[in-house]
Amino acid sequence: MIYLLRHGETVANREGRLQGRSDAPLTLNGVAQVRAIGALLREQVAEPSGFSVVSSPLGRARRSAAIVCQALGLDPRTVTCDPRLAEISFGAWDRLTVPEVEAAAPGAWARREADRWTFAAPGGESYALLAARVGEWQKTQPVEARLIVVCHGAVSRVMRGLYAGLPPAECVKLTQNQTNLYRLSGGRIETLKARLDPEAWPP
Repeated sequence: MIYLLRHGETVANREGRLQGRSDAPLTLNGVAQVRAIGALLREQVAEPSGFSVVSSPLGRARRSAAIVCQALGLDPRTVTCDPRLAEISFGAWDRLTVPEVEAAAPGAWARREADRWTFAAPGGESYALLAARVGEWQKTQPVEARLIVVCHGAVSRVMRGLYAGLPPAECVKLTQNQTNLYRLSGGRIETLKARLDPEAWPP
């Protein structure tokens, strides 16, 4: 069983920037989002100690994993980081907005949107390359594994797409919300929605 979540909102998310392998701190709203996911996990997981928390090595995911651990009463020092769960690389486009990409390379973003699976930004990755490393990670997980995985938008799409056996064109179009928790179990994917508590914000 895998519970899959995306890191909370970051400053770069709020500014509309492509993060890729670059990093940015969580916003107050991002912290609140992850705390809400943590509360939802408390409802879903009767014995948190029976689960392992695995995270992308990028700071925004590690910070989110630590917040989840706090919500579940787990030691954040037990979180395992795996580089195969890092976000898709945008290479030279990391930290740029879409208008900035268009200004630097007119028409490039449209080509990317037309074929996300094989298109790669200069020095970056395609979804196909991302799927290869995420798929490798999935294959190494024991069937009986009980995991809470903290990752990124593109990684989550690919992981769910591979799990469901979706074709590439459908995989890249999967929605990804920072208050969604996905449960992958028994060949099924269930979407659980966390509730942000207005009284708990700002955190």
